[in-house]
Amino acid sequence: MKYGSIIVTFNRKKLLLEAINSLLNQTVAPEYIILIDNHSTDGTKAMLDESGILKNSKLIYQFLPENVGGAGGFHEGVKIARNLNIDWVSLSDDDAIFNNNYFENIDSSVIAHPDVKAFSGTVKLEDGRIQNDQRGNVYNPYWLRRRGRSVEDFQNQDELNIDWFTFCGCLINIDLIKKIGLPESKFFIWWDDVEYSMRIREYSKIINVNKAVLIHKTAIPSIDIHTKYVRDWRSFYDVRNTIFLLKKHGKNRIITTLYLIYWFPRLMIKICGNAYSGNRWYLIKAYVRAYAAGLSGKGGLSRHYLPGSSKQKSNGGH
Repeated sequence: MKYGSIIVTFNRKKLLLEAINSLLNQTVAPEYIILIDNHSTDGTKAMLDESGILKNSKLIYQFLPENVGGAGGFHEGVKIARNLNIDWVSLSDDDAIFNNNYFENIDSSVIAHPDVKAFSGTVKLEDGRIQNDQRGNVYNPYWLRRRGRSVEDFQNQDELNIDWFTFCGCLINIDLIKKIGLPESKFFIWWDDVEYSMRIREYSKIINVNKAVLIHKTAIPSIDIHTKYVRDWRSFYDVRNTIFLLKKHGKNRIITTLYLIYWFPRLMIKICGNAYSGNRWYLIKAYVRAYAAGLSGKGGLSRHYLPGSSKQKSNGGH
């Protein structure tokens, strides 16, 4: 299997080195590692230089003039990959650490399923739990209701047919990429991977190879339930990009429009709960802006919701 691996990084130099080495140490190694640096300011490039990684002939390093988010980073990475002499492309962030036989296991399924053009593996956390919300299926095509596969599915089956994956260890055929185009850079962060999965599913099945395992060294696992909302600048992108996703891939435009009309008051009701105390006014503004941007098609980075811009104020009931 002739493949290249894309890593998008931003200010996580220690994890990045581990992520790169996990690819270099694969039993079925990549032809190239395309490293997209989202304008890191923590000395990432100096670290790569000191470690000797920049001299590795497999590495293609691109330092972006500004932080364009994960979506923009993968857009740039796939743009480079599609012009290389490879057959497959993998996508992951800088906190994905691959077991050394990850791509060997996927290669076996690639050979067994020649008509399938997209694969993924199992994502585990450092404590060994399966992060099952990284792979799943769509159970309502009108407003794209999604559900992650159960932990038991990963444990009891060899392979899973899925409808979507995150950009955490997925592998996509280069010919399919040339057909469906690049990831949507306008998402900035969140749901760009699900949107890309929807395009993939128009042409191919997606198979998760359960014995192919990577460790996701994320700071706050998404499967952990929090009873209290923590103010997060990404809440804006969550709602805006969901609107982008539904407008583009909802099965019926009329039903999708009706759902979006219904969804806004549902969001307003949701934030009345105790978990959102102290953050309600923040979320009202975020969701109003998200709806305006989503319905008008205005993508990219919002000046109101910059990375790390969330600030908590103690202001009583709002």
